[in-house]
Amino acid sequence: MPTSSKIGMRLLEALAILLNLGFTFLYIQQSEFAFILGILGPLLLGILSYQRQLFADVLLQIFYILITLFGWLHLGGNWSSMDVSFSTHLLSIGLALLIGFGIGKWLQKKTHAALPFLDSAITTLSVWATMLMMMGCHENWIYFMIINSACIFLFIKRKLYGISLLYFLYLLLAVEGYFQFGWIPL
Repeated sequence: MPTSSKIGMRLLEALAILLNLGFTFLYIQQSEFAFILGILGPLLLGILSYQRQLFADVLLQIFYILITLFGWLHLGGNWSSMDVSFSTHLLSIGLALLIGFGIGKWLQKKTHAALPFLDSAITTLSVWATMLMMMGCHENWIYFMIINSACIFLFIKRKLYGISLLYFLYLLLAVEGYFQFGWIPL
């Protein structure tokens, strides 16, 4: 890759990191401005993932944009919490992993996708966790603690170190979101 392309990629990566972190930070603070960043950040991350052949992640970023629009309309100014039963969590995790395995198998056969099974499992579990987040279910933070840990590994393997740092910071934000330690001035 030519030097100018590498610089452009680094700038795109840095902007994606800032926008995505801004979304999570503002979401924890229950600011409606979070949703604007929740659209722009995934758009840039989707471009980066496409260039690194993380195709399931591209689909995930498109989903993030769409679910952020839903959350913006659904939550508006109402940040109330929603309860989901333990059996619903178990069923949803099983279904997400089964769908993730199917997508991973398809990506392995039909594309040159990098780490197709891990990429797909992260994608399908992230879809469920994001739906929970946009519906105001507090347990979304537990899902994101696990997902973000897996993403750190995934992006390190693809040499996207800045994005793996983003997911490390997401991990810290997920812990903050769940426990409300006060690490972030809310």
